[in-house]
Amino acid sequence: MEIGSIIDILRSLPETAALKPGDLLTVKVLEVFENQRALVDLGRFRALADITFAVAVGDELRVRVQETRGQLRLQLAPTPGESASSAGKAAGPVQAVALESLKQVQVRIDQLAGAMQSLPDSQQLPSEPRQVVDALRLFLDPLGPGSNPDTLARKLKEFCEDSGLFLEQRLAAAVEKTADKAGETPDPEAGSTGTPGRILTTDLKARLVFLKGFFDSAAGRQLIHDRREVAGLARAATELLADIRAGQEQMTQSASAAHPFQMVHFALPMPDDRCQAGLKIAYRRRPAAGKTEGHRAAILLQLDRMGAVRADLTLQGASLNISLFVSNSGLRDLVSRHAPDVREALAPFFEHVALQVSVSSRKIARFASEDWLPAGESLVDVRV
Repeated sequence: MEIGSIIDILRSLPETAALKPGDLLTVKVLEVFENQRALVDLGRFRALADITFAVAVGDELRVRVQETRGQLRLQLAPTPGESASSAGKAAGPVQAVALESLKQVQVRIDQLAGAMQSLPDSQQLPSEPRQVVDALRLFLDPLGPGSNPDTLARKLKEFCEDSGLFLEQRLAAAVEKTADKAGETPDPEAGSTGTPGRILTTDLKARLVFLKGFFDSAAGRQLIHDRREVAGLARAATELLADIRAGQEQMTQSASAAHPFQMVHFALPMPDDRCQAGLKIAYRRRPAAGKTEGHRAAILLQLDRMGAVRADLTLQGASLNISLFVSNSGLRDLVSRHAPDVREALAPFFEHVALQVSVSSRKIARFASEDWLPAGESLVDVRV
């Protein structure tokens, strides 16, 4: 259970409340005090609560009852249509971060940036947290589909690597590699590519943990109490951190021999809501001795004119195979006419490019679910 999503009601539960585990409630924050305590309205009664994440007066939270014996314990619950992982639960495919969480942090950063222009010096974020917030803004900067292919590929690679999911693994590998070369433990402050210092300053989870530590400090709690924009950013950062931890929990689950690949989903920041993109990459769980498995990935685009379009990518050596799936025959014919242009654009990067276009609403609809079906029922064979 993600501790950052818990609310403990400190007053005794009224006899008339008749709450039971699993009940859903809406909690409204009426007043915020020191030490992460708040007066909340649960509709049927008001109570003093110990809240383990940042809130501001006026916030309305959707929660689920966890315990009713002794103190009442509540946990954040996803709103309808929201990813369950943003409430600290691990379910479905491994998701780096939910699109809703990315957008929420982006919105809160923009709100804070606007508010800080009129804030007095006493209520400004200190320099180090402000640098982290600025770095998060750059991290969430939309991927421009029309940008230079080399630039886009590099940014996409960095976005996936720095998504927070791989922080501990990359740190361990960097420390071991540097120690083997130098014969001693490396300096954590080193900043060159691939060193622990570089990873800690670029990784999403590391930045969020830093912000959480600041918002948990006396200075951070005071800013949260004084400024709604700061409280909103603190809460959004906590939810995003819960997303990452939920994904990490799923990645560490044991795998059956029938599923040698771990599929990881990434929600990509796009320029506007008319176009959404989801990327999933197959990561090998265990190296296969003497085998060249190639690389597998798939992307789902929600386009304003074409609707949903899926592309499955297979890279074997320097040969790329693309299977495109569209929703109707008219789109299939349109994309097929432009297939030579797609091959020509990709030709400089690969020795051979193959492209097929098919109509399959089923493949599009099952983009998010097909790789976590029970063994033997998967619709995608990534063991080729």
